Amino acid sequence: MGHAGIPATSRDLLTFNSDDDPDELDRVVRNYFGAMLFRPAGNAKGHFFARRVGGSVLSDVLAVPGETKRDKRHLNDGRMEAWKLYYVIHGTVAVEQAGRMIVLGPGELGLYDTDQEFLLHVPDRSRIAIVSLPKAAFPLPHVAARLLSPRRLAPAAGATGALAALLHSLGADLPFFGQDSLHSVNGAIIGLLSAALREGLGDVSLPHSGCGNEETVAAVKQFITRNIADPSLDPTLVARVFHISVRQLHRLFEDEAGTVGQEIRAQRIRHCAEDLRNPGHHHERIGDIAARWGIADASKFSRQFRSAYGVSPRDYRAEPVP
Repeated sequence: MGHAGIPATSRDLLTFNSDDDPDELDRVVRNYFGAMLFRPAGNAKGHFFARRVGGSVLSDVLAVPGETKRDKRHLNDGRMEAWKLYYVIHGTVAVEQAGRMIVLGPGELGLYDTDQEFLLHVPDRSRIAIVSLPKAAFPLPHVAARLLSPRRLAPAAGATGALAALLHSLGADLPFFGQDSLHSVNGAIIGLLSAALREGLGDVSLPHSGCGNEETVAAVKQFITRNIADPSLDPTLVARVFHISVRQLHRLFEDEAGTVGQEIRAQRIRHCAEDLRNPGHHHERIGDIAARWGIADASKFSRQFRSAYGVSPRDYRAEPVP
């Protein structure tokens, strides 16, 4: 394959370009990242520096434009039992999985499941810190997999911000860590990611059947608030997370102002309305704002917004801010 099969240093620095032997390139990618198909576009050269520690692979990647995919043929080669964590230092990465897509820009993190089909698209030359982490390292419930495949983790104060800062420096520091230090860094990534996911998902691992109705309703509303941007969020998913039937879930909300579905819809529409009035989002298309809050159908969004605010999203945006 030319460059990719030959370590450039005594460590794990490898280069690749579009002229490399595709079979050899696939072998190298498989060795570090699992069975998948990687095809660079154009003539740009890329490289990655990777180190293994405690079942994880930590890597600094200079990615060239192209696509990487893992389909049924690769899945038949065996499960990887790993989460893949991306942090974009510069450039753009799009991840498609389970009918959903996340787009990551500089300073943003994304997570996806290596044991499901996925497609990664890099439109421009990008630098990315990529960490493959064993699922066994995360004490997360099985139902969380549906919420994490894929998931964008917006940097914020707390665990997510600390994780982003660590990954930002990972590429520059990766060659210089001793093995003991590398174990510590890997442990820090696992701990921070676990904390960040629990901050975002809520505590979905604890059974809620012993709670009173008011406590459960409050927990459901909190869970909805934390995951409102996920387009798969609906009453069926909420019921699964809380280990109850959909009928029981609706019964819990009998004394509330609206149903679970109405609660989800109201929160999404409220977030959209805030963004429509925010000058910082004036450059964004209305459909993109709706999609960011889990509403992919433009006509459905328009009907729901008009029902809530009495005007179309476009007219609402044009109204002067009080």
